[in-house]
Amino acid sequence: MATRDTLTPKEAQCSGGADYAALALEALQEPADAAYAKELMDRVSGDCQFTKDLAACAIVYKALGEQDRAEELLQTAEDYCMSGEEQVSLAEAKFKVLGDKAAAVGAYEKALKETGSLDPLIDLAKNVMSVIADSAFARKVLEKAEAKISRAVEYSKLAAVSAEHLLDKDYAAAIFNKAAEKLSSVPDLLSLAGEVTKTLGDPARAKGLYQRALEGATDFAAAKTLIDSAKQVGDTAFMQSALKKAGDLASATGEYIELAEGLAGVGDKPGAAALLDKAEDAVAGLDEMQKLVTAVEAHLSDDAERLARVKIKLEKRQANHTRYMEFQQLEKDASSVKHYLALAERVRLELEDPFYAAKLIESAETLLDGTGYQFSRYKPILLAVDKNLDDIDWLSRLLDRASENAVDFIAFKDLVVTAARLKHRELGVGRARAYLAAREAALAADANSTVYDVTKLAEASFAATQGAAEAGRLLESARAQARDHFALTHIGRLYASMGNGAKADELFAAAAAACANGDACIQFIDRLKGFALPAEVLKKWYAECGAQLSKPADKLRWAEGIADALNDKTWAGEAYSQLAGQFSGDDIARFELSRRSRADMNYFGANRRH
Repeated sequence: MATRDTLTPKEAQCSGGADYAALALEALQEPADAAYAKELMDRVSGDCQFTKDLAACAIVYKALGEQDRAEELLQTAEDYCMSGEEQVSLAEAKFKVLGDKAAAVGAYEKALKETGSLDPLIDLAKNVMSVIADSAFARKVLEKAEAKISRAVEYSKLAAVSAEHLLDKDYAAAIFNKAAEKLSSVPDLLSLAGEVTKTLGDPARAKGLYQRALEGATDFAAAKTLIDSAKQVGDTAFMQSALKKAGDLASATGEYIELAEGLAGVGDKPGAAALLDKAEDAVAGLDEMQKLVTAVEAHLSDDAERLARVKIKLEKRQANHTRYMEFQQLEKDASSVKHYLALAERVRLELEDPFYAAKLIESAETLLDGTGYQFSRYKPILLAVDKNLDDIDWLSRLLDRASENAVDFIAFKDLVVTAARLKHRELGVGRARAYLAAREAALAADANSTVYDVTKLAEASFAATQGAAEAGRLLESARAQARDHFALTHIGRLYASMGNGAKADELFAAAAAACANGDACIQFIDRLKGFALPAEVLKKWYAECGAQLSKPADKLRWAEGIADALNDKTWAGEAYSQLAGQFSGDDIARFELSRRSRADMNYFGANRRH
């Protein structure tokens, strides 16, 4: 029971008008202490300066029956309202103090206009429902949120809010339908399936998503998740399909044995036999060989030829047990990616056992999983698979994951260069070209892409494939977008780095022609100086840049650049001589000061030398 005695200690926890208002409303609960609630409000309301605090106090005064004071505070709250968040507080107060739903909706409209991300929009929709119970407007809020989402968890969150707070399962179903159309990865589809069951209670719809996930699974971990999902659905045929799919994606003896036992458990002995064939090929040690023999004895004991074969292999493993034990101890002691990869190479060289080497590389990759993807960290894994194994699927997965995470140019360039130089050259070069093509298409579709994005792509293309023609095509595309001497100079430098001096000169000439004034000429030559060009070449381009200038002021600035940027006093003197007589009025003094300070060897004193 809330009383003045129990509520008063809570005042120390209050830090603003809204906190005191909450305490006052608590005091108005039965048994109500209106005097204490009013005392609180009278004490703090006059000092409130924020909409949230003023609106909260207005609601309390309304509850106390002091309508005039409530409306007075509400008006002040509206006067002070500056943000979308404050509009939400104002909307609640307008509805609760004035009973004016239209005014509340107007405030909510302003809040909606200023709210742009998912969680705040969801909170806004919940507030609308809790205050004015307007499901149409709340749906309008969620529709704006819908336009901003792309991940399964976001769609699920939106659908759950629609079902729980708007009581609109049809709209929730529509959200799930849109998510299913846009999303295709196994984790996304599995996540959606689980949320569909939880939110809509629709196992048939969920099963359709599980089936799509089954069709799209590309790695064993995803397939294993599908098996668990199949158990939840309770469909034997689906379970069998999931087990077979996982079998296609498995790569280690233990995985194959586990799946074979699953298929045997649902009566599919041919499927179990096929998986145990793969397990036998992948055995990487005595322990795995023993597990294989045990599995064959348990599930395929009537296959005499198979049972005899695996038992002979087990005997051979046992005969070389010491050597394998040495490597297994080294494996046990391994604690870093570097250790595992070094051991994998030794296994390949000393035991000629690619399956064991693959197991070690997989252990190295597992160490990195869950730590946040960086290509520089996964690159050694990629190179180890390429060097020690003949596993195209694994290489492809590593390359594609790197491509998905190559957000910045440095990582993307490293990826395509690495891919193009793999031992599995056909795969690597093919993937590199595909990633370059995809990045080019993305840039073409991006209205915000710049000429420099295209030049970076050209640079990456040449570094990966050494294909001057392809890189040149991209650079010409960039040239078509270039609008200033900065971009043209940059493209020229890239042509020069590719060994195409003629094209570089062509772009430098275009850059010189793009310089509209003396300052631009100085900027242009400063860039060229950074390319370590010979002095005579720099002079040539600077002269070409200055030749097109017509205004005396621009020519004077250009002449200053001869001394300042190129440190050529003799040439500067010649340039000033040519400019003499082209100025009048105050500009004459400007010209003379510039000439003396830059072309007069004695201007700073007889002892100064340049």
